[in-house]
This record gives sequence, structure tokens and C-alpha cells, in this order.
Amino acid sequence: MKFVHVSDTHLGCQIPVEYGEIRKYDFLNSFKQVIEFAIREKVDFIIHSGDFFDDYFRIDSKYLLEILDILFKLKDNKIPLIFIKGNHDTKGLRQNVLEILKRLDLVYEANIKDPFIYKDVYIYGISEPQNLSYEQLRAYYKKNLSNLKFENNGYTIFMFHGAINIFPESILEGYSKEPRILSPEDFPKANYYAFGHFHKKHLEKHENIIFALPGSTERTEISKDEENIKKGFFYVRDDNIEFKELNVRPIYIYEDVINNDYALNKLKNDIYNKSKETIIKIKVRYKKDYYINIKNLLENLIESGYLILDDSYSLDEEIKLNNEVITIDNIIDSSFFVNDKHEVIKMFNYIKELFEEMYSGKNSDLDRIRETIFKQLIK
Repeated sequence: MKFVHVSDTHLGCQIPVEYGEIRKYDFLNSFKQVIEFAIREKVDFIIHSGDFFDDYFRIDSKYLLEILDILFKLKDNKIPLIFIKGNHDTKGLRQNVLEILKRLDLVYEANIKDPFIYKDVYIYGISEPQNLSYEQLRAYYKKNLSNLKFENNGYTIFMFHGAINIFPESILEGYSKEPRILSPEDFPKANYYAFGHFHKKHLEKHENIIFALPGSTERTEISKDEENIKKGFFYVRDDNIEFKELNVRPIYIYEDVINNDYALNKLKNDIYNKSKETIIKIKVRYKKDYYINIKNLLENLIESGYLILDDSYSLDEEIKLNNEVITIDNIIDSSFFVNDKHEVIKMFNYIKELFEEMYSGKNSDLDRIRETIFKQLIK
């Protein structure tokens, strides 16, 4: 048995939007690498544990045709791709795109009743439903998974767009209210659990049972956290599981304080030493005397082909109270704001989760998010 386990390909994603056209083909290129590997290695099948597409950006016809070309090559090589829907796949037109792919027999959607069968391998899964979030979504999963048993004598794979609570904090950090984190006891018995949604890779084995989270195939945010994370997929050959790293666009976060010529030259030299393929995010605080120099430097870099994101700001714009500089940490730590810093961090994470769950690019979504936060605050 040989198969590829991939997740969170987020086809169509254009983050950062400043280089959206470049980025959407980065995501397509990562997906193409996965398919080419599967064909080259002549795997038996591919499983995809959700977020095939990205919900926040439009899929144009040219882009869709390129996806079709890739999947038809897979079909020509008689390698089935079995998937479940993630939260991004259930919004807007994404369901229609997946339905087109299904009707062309390019992909097959797994479910909890009728397995996709390859020889003695039985593949089940549960797709994310529409219009459910938080406790409603958790209740949906628990109801549909409780007392579920797979009656077969072969190797069982179960796909779920989420994770289990025994995964380390480094994977689940910031997702305290996440309804897609269940306990191992919530799932029917299987040999291989294929997880998704969380974009960092992780693999655990417990008594020959495998819990596999391949992470995303590209960087869906330009952040310090994502800067050095490897992107890829799992390649399974019988009992051997190997993480295969993909060739993705590098990112680099430059952080510094520029208040002298040395710091300005350091910024210049450091950036010029980077490849023009790298997305470079500049997060510097500067004295206003250096504003023009930094502005001209970044403009020259962009004109010469560097992919620059400017997230710098003036030191003079920092809030001052009684001649003391006030930072976010100062505000959070101060007794006049809140007594528990962790409560504020939880609130920020909650707002982040709300946007991930509810926001689809419509202004009406903001009202729903605002109302939800307000209800939480007045409890």
C-alpha cells in the first residue's frame, strides 16, 4: 500500500494581496508538486483532509482550467483522490467547484457510511457542514461520530478536518474554543486518522494507530511563526511514513529599530542579500529623520523586483503618557485596563477565530462578528 496524505492546499489563496497574482500560482505550484510526486511514485491513492480551496478569493476560469489539467493527469494515471470538505470548501462557490470536480470523476468525497474501497483499504471521512460554528459544529461532529463503527476486515482510514486534544500546545495554541478539536474517544476506531485545518505538521503513533496532520502546503500568512515552518505532505508506504517537503516560496521577517545610519545600512545590506523570490516583510520602528531614507530604499527595492511588504512605523507615533512610552504590553499589564493579561490574549484569539469562522468577505459578516463579541463581553 502506497498513498499520499495532503491537506489545506487552499487553492486560489492570494495572501498577501499585494502580490496576489504571484501567490495564487504559488499555491497551485505546491499542489502540482504533490500530484507529480504521486504520479512519479505510482501511489495507489491520495487522501485530502479538507480546505481544498481557499474561500476568501475568487477562482477565475483560467485558474480552474489549470487545476483541471493537473487532476486529469492524475486520472489518466488511475490514481484516485479522495477528499473531505473543510471550512473553506463549504462557503460560496467553492462547493460548486468541488461538485464539478466530482461529476468529472476527478475527486471522490468520503463519508461515514459508504467507504471508498481500494483493495483491502477502507477510506471514510466526514465533511464540514455549512452554516455551523462553535458549539453547534462540535455537537454536529459528536452526534454523527458517536457510536459509529466501521464494519470491515481491512485497513481503515478516517479523515477529519480538525485534530485531537492530545496534540501538543505548539499545534493547538490559540484555539481554546475550536470545535474541531476532539478527543480520541470521539472517533470511530481506525488505523490511520487523517487530520487537517491546523497548518503545522504533526505525527503521532499509539499502539500502531497513526494520528497524522500534514499541515498546509503553502504559507497562508506572512508571519514570524510561518517563517521557518516546512510545508509538505505525508507519504505512506505500508508501515513507513515520511514527510515530504515541498519547494515553496521563502518568507523573511525583518525586525529592527532604525535610529542611526548603521541600522539603516544593516537593513539595506540584509535585504539585498536575500533572493528576489523571497517575500520580505519589513517591521521596523524608525526615528522620523530616517523616514525618507527608508521610503526611498523600499521603493528602489520594489522597482528592482524585490517582493516587499512595508509594516514599519515611526517611533514618534508611539503613545506617551507622562513622558513614558506606552506599548501594548504596558497597556495589557496596567491595572487600569485589566487585571489578567491572559484574558486579553484569549479575547484577541477569540476575535481571530471568529474571523476565520464567519468572515467570507461580506460586510454583513462584520455585523455578526461584532454582535457575537458584544454578547461575550456583557456576560
